[in-house]
Order: sequence, then C-alpha cells, then structure tokens
Amino acid sequence: MKKILYIFIQIIALNCIGQNLVPNPSFEQYTICPDSWSELSNCLSWNSFSGSPDYYNECTPYQPPVGYYFGCPNNYMGFQYPHSGNAHIGVFTFFNQLLNQREFIGTQLLLPLSVGQKYFISFYVNLGGQGQATIASNKMGVKFSTVPYSFSNPTPINNIAHFYTDSIITDTAKWTKISGSFIADSAYSYIMIGNFFNDSLTDTLNLAPTNNVYAYYYLDDVCISTDSLYCENWLGVKEQSVNKEDVTIYPNPCTNKLNVQFNNVPNEYTTISILDITGKTIMQTQTTENEFTFNTGKLAKGLYLVKVETASTVALQKVTKE
Repeated sequence: MKKILYIFIQIIALNCIGQNLVPNPSFEQYTICPDSWSELSNCLSWNSFSGSPDYYNECTPYQPPVGYYFGCPNNYMGFQYPHSGNAHIGVFTFFNQLLNQREFIGTQLLLPLSVGQKYFISFYVNLGGQGQATIASNKMGVKFSTVPYSFSNPTPINNIAHFYTDSIITDTAKWTKISGSFIADSAYSYIMIGNFFNDSLTDTLNLAPTNNVYAYYYLDDVCISTDSLYCENWLGVKEQSVNKEDVTIYPNPCTNKLNVQFNNVPNEYTTISILDITGKTIMQTQTTENEFTFNTGKLAKGLYLVKVETASTVALQKVTKE
C-alpha cells in the first residue's frame, strides 16, 4: 500500500512539472467586487499574512470625487492597469510613522514543495505613487512556510526571505518583474510576499518633496514552478504596451463563439491565445487579419484569459464561458 501511495504521489509531482503551483495566481477569481480597504478576503485563495492588504478589481467602477476607490486602473493609491487580467493586490512595504510596519499576502500552494528540488519564482510589482504613497523601497521578496499566518498571527519580520531584490523599485508606469530561484529545504506549503526585513535593513527613496509617508506596491501574476522556462513564458514577459482599448472581445460572456478584434497593433503576425486561469494555453491561432473568431462550444464553463501577442507586445483580457 505504501509503495502504491508513493508512486501515486510521484505521478502527481511529475504532472505538476511546467505548471504553476500558485492558486489564483493573477487574483482574477473573487467573490465580491472590492469597495473598501482591506478586502483581500474577496480574492479567492489569498489571505492577509500580516496587516490589511488591499484588493483592486476592474469590476469596481471609478466614482470620483469620492476619493477612495478600489477599481483598476484608477484607485486611491495610483493609476495602473493590472499586469494581466482585471485585478491586482496592494501592500505596504515601509511606513515611516510606525516602526517595522508591513503587510504580507499569502496562500497555500497547490502541492507542498519537495525537499532538494529547485524552484523558480516570479511576480510583478508596480509602485503606487499617489497621495502619501511616495516612498520607494527595496527588499520585496518571497518567503515560504510550513504553517499559515494571519492578521491576528502575523508573519514575523526576522530579516530572512527565500528570495528578494535589493533594487529600489521606483517605476509607477510599468510593471517590474522580480524573479529568482531557490532549493527547497523543507516541505513548504505556503507562500508569502512582501518585505521581510526591518526598517534598519530596508533602503528607501522619497519621491516627493513633502508628505512622504509609506511605500505601497501593487502585486500581480505570481508564479512558482520547477521548470526554469515556465515562469519566464507564463502569461508573457513582453512589455504590455497594447492598450486594452485596442482589443475588443465579444460576446463576453460567450457560449459557442468568441470574436477577438484589434486595431493599432503592429502590422505583423499576431498570435491570439485562450488561456485557462493557470496560464495553460487551451486554444491558439496566428493571423495577419484584425479579427478572428474562436469556436468555444467545447470549452468548459469558467474564466479564461484572451492573450493577443506580437513580436514585441502583449495584452490580456478576461472572458467568461457560459
């Protein structure tokens, strides 16, 4: 019996090679559109592992002059489209009015990590940069754990992370990719993202002459894989310079057909793909025309991403199959 169980576990592990071990990695799946601070719990699978991270989704309308709004691309902390899909998350990485104030997000991995296995990590960050969020910081990184944490039992700030960057990320316009690798020394089941170093070891940069209070970053597209190329290719690594307004998908939700129409895209071969929520390509075509129709009748019901890609650009939008 033990031998059969061992073989079964090994088969599962082999099937996960080239797959993302992070559930809801682009934060697309949610229960309720966010309309206030600290609503990470609206995002399926993800939780606060310290503090009160925020959830932003395009399903929340922009309603000025209220001042506090929680959609994309407009929200109180900045202006930024998600790196992919329609949602992203926001966390504090430094707060100059409270010592070692941090926010961490975390989730349980689809499978525990295997001891001795090398894993490749990537995620995207963007500095908020509005209001009082005009401090940039370094030390953004990833930490793994065998136990979960929460708002009431927060992740310790002990100057240890399995991977982090020493670069101070100041870009408020484009997403910055953070990537690295490590060899698992325990059967970790949970991933956490944030700044795990105290204030004395965190470098900061004030981006405004006054009113610099905190460093606040958006997060999107988290990937953990045993395949060195998977996280490089997952959801694309090209500059997302195709505006969402240039790509139209209809009907959405779709049933038997899905039309993808685009304008102002470079005059070259365009690859159009339909991806499932894990980033796996389900359907794909290449065309030089400005419109293509997919036969989606056999697709399972659920959430998908439509990816429009040229040699130098990529854009993604969410679509629902009914």
